[in-house]
Amino acid sequence: MIRLTHLSGSLQGSSSTSPKAVVRIGRGADCDVRFDARLDARVSTHHAEIRFDDGHYVVVDTGSSNGTLVNGKQVRQQKLRSGDKIVFGAQGGPEVRFEIEDTFPGLGRNGSPRAKAPMGYAPSPAKGMDAAALAQEAQMKIAQARVLSGGQPSGQTMFIMADTLKKVEVATQKRDRKKTARIVLAVVAVAFLGLGAMGYVLWQKEQQLEKILHKKDNLDKQIQKIQLAMQIESDPSLLQQLEAQLTLLTGKAQAAIGELEQKDKTAAEKMAESGDELDRSIRRILRKFDADTYAVPPIFKKRLEHYIEQKAQNKTFLRQVYARKKAFWPIIVKEFAALGLPEEIAFVAWQESNFDPFVTSAAGARGMWQFMDFKAREFGMRVDPDWRKGGQDERTDVAKSTHAAAKYLYNLLSEFGSESFMLAIASYNKGEPGMRRALREVGFRKEQRDFWHLYRLKKLPEETMEYVPQILAAAILCNDPKKYGLE
Repeated sequence: MIRLTHLSGSLQGSSSTSPKAVVRIGRGADCDVRFDARLDARVSTHHAEIRFDDGHYVVVDTGSSNGTLVNGKQVRQQKLRSGDKIVFGAQGGPEVRFEIEDTFPGLGRNGSPRAKAPMGYAPSPAKGMDAAALAQEAQMKIAQARVLSGGQPSGQTMFIMADTLKKVEVATQKRDRKKTARIVLAVVAVAFLGLGAMGYVLWQKEQQLEKILHKKDNLDKQIQKIQLAMQIESDPSLLQQLEAQLTLLTGKAQAAIGELEQKDKTAAEKMAESGDELDRSIRRILRKFDADTYAVPPIFKKRLEHYIEQKAQNKTFLRQVYARKKAFWPIIVKEFAALGLPEEIAFVAWQESNFDPFVTSAAGARGMWQFMDFKAREFGMRVDPDWRKGGQDERTDVAKSTHAAAKYLYNLLSEFGSESFMLAIASYNKGEPGMRRALREVGFRKEQRDFWHLYRLKKLPEETMEYVPQILAAAILCNDPKKYGLE
């Protein structure tokens, strides 16, 4: 097994370990070792491979744009030793340290056996080992490699058998075909018997996974009961008690996912993406808002579903809004990206004005972002006192008002914290003073200054509690325009 330890760049995690005989490296989704396309642009989609060939690990540059360095020297193909440093993308690219790990008990690096020799005698790796010992070694390697790959073909069996057959030749020290053939058959037979041992190991693993899944299923049922109880409860003290129970249970459920991830990463990922299509859409958007939560309140999902259906009913009007959104989106993306804001937060403009730059509310808010005149002036826009009678009003200027809206949302995030995108959206409706009062009521700890905490404890006005799901509904519609007949 090999390990690539992250020295610089965006390698997923601090290191990447792989039992595979061929390890693909790059930015592509199908790579075994993957770098972030945004942070490590010097890495090609399929940059390089590390292969086990003729008893050695070799790095091969597979036609990258910026080259591959091993210990500071650019290479197309290079044998690797434990401790070598590899840079993908030449100067300025991410750097990793290559290491060969002891994969199997009783084996040294590169999978060679650790054999004690008599004093003063140093045999070659396979000398003195009979067919049974070689077969046991092959059996153990094949079974272990298969288990590490989740019961699927590991890609190592042929390498292991080829290596074993070389050791057979050394062990016999003769070219007697019949004798060699008998040993080869013995090695192959015992190696395949190893699949039985592998089956038992996999059965044990399956039992452990079932136990974890059963535990999490029970926790999810308890969480659902508490969430339903919180929907109908109005007493603040009882809501606090239910919230404490919910926090405890969600912590246990997340621990179960972590336990599952240690045993089977694929099963854990599948569990994390459970639920219906709407659940997955909600989670994708919440991650962009840094507002991911284990348990979205059922009433929130229900209201979100209601607003999706409501917005999608009038297809003609929906297409008009979507057309305006597409026309103004490049301006929005430019202004929001300049301040590091996720573009999805700009769906505030859908809820405020349906992306109409000239709409005016009864209260006097105007433009795509519905600024009041005094608030617009705070952000440098010109709004003449006689704007209602034809005076100049820059709130209708899409570029200037979008610049102001991005700055306003940025200021809200600076005040409430980098993980408070949902609070910033709520504040756009409720106003900063109202949000400050709500936060003072619940406390100063990070988990208390959270949109979901305020939502479950009903510390937000009803208008605001309805405002946020409407914005997420707009984002979901636009993220899948074909499904909703927009394109």
